Amino acid sequence: MRFNAEAVITPREGVLDTQGKAVEKTLTHLGYGSVHDVRVGRIVTLSLEAENSEAADEAVRNMCQDLLANDLIETYKITVREA
Repeated sequence: MRFNAEAVITPREGVLDTQGKAVEKTLTHLGYGSVHDVRVGRIVTLSLEAENSEAADEAVRNMCQDLLANDLIETYKITVREA
């Protein structure tokens, strides 16, 4: 079966997010003073073949652990759905 997957990767709480701080500062300067605690991450989308959704989820989780995310400083959330 074919699945579409998405991994949302963000800095762990407590890890300095310089890009998030820069975006927060710029938004404040643009008049968005109510914005706080901006975190900048990335989204990785992919299609894959797997026997079922559990196997697809496990494959994407392994991809995150092996390459896509740095477990020391990032967390990730995975969504898998049938294509």
